[in-house]
Amino acid sequence: MTLPRDREEEYSARLLSLLQDQIRKVMEMSRAVLLMIEDIMNEVPLKDIEARYDAILKLDDEERNIRRMIEKDIANIGALLTSKEDFIRLMNSLDKIADTSEGIAYRLVSLIKMKFKINKDIFKGVLQLGEAVHSILGKLREALLSVALDSETFMKKVAEIDNAEREIDDIYRNLSLVILQSDMKVGHMFLIREIVSLLEEIADKAEESVETLRTLSLTVF
Repeated sequence: MTLPRDREEEYSARLLSLLQDQIRKVMEMSRAVLLMIEDIMNEVPLKDIEARYDAILKLDDEERNIRRMIEKDIANIGALLTSKEDFIRLMNSLDKIADTSEGIAYRLVSLIKMKFKINKDIFKGVLQLGEAVHSILGKLREALLSVALDSETFMKKVAEIDNAEREIDDIYRNLSLVILQSDMKVGHMFLIREIVSLLEEIADKAEESVETLRTLSLTVF
């Protein structure tokens, strides 16, 4: 048994609205990570950077609450929803981006606690990568907003995300090489490489999310 077409569209629109709330929290976390990177470059006191991290933890909790709301809705009507698995996949991808952002923030705090001597050239590269990742998340949010309303805008955002992901790969590879060639201590280098790797992972998840959205655009909206 499946839902009548109009009822499925109604439930799908409800889930899409919640997913839009979820991506908004994800973007707030991404923005907070960028502010942490800028704070480190400006040698802001550790207590202020820790306050940024606490704010990110709060946003992470808020994102999880939205995820639970989505899970509850899917549990209630999911058995009749033909695109149930795609909605779950998209929710999990956004949740993974939130978790990854929190992991980046944690490592940034850890780096400062290790008495890291800031290499501003490298951190400029980290900031550039972070800004590019935040931008791709913005394009993903715009794709989420347009998927059920404007197919032309949606497909344009899909193409922009594909191009942005390739540009992020280039920034990531170049920055990784600069980090490896630096004279940083091994522990510091390891953490910095983890941070840039996690940023690049977010871009991959954004691309994965838009592919799931593309499927939903063909089957539901």
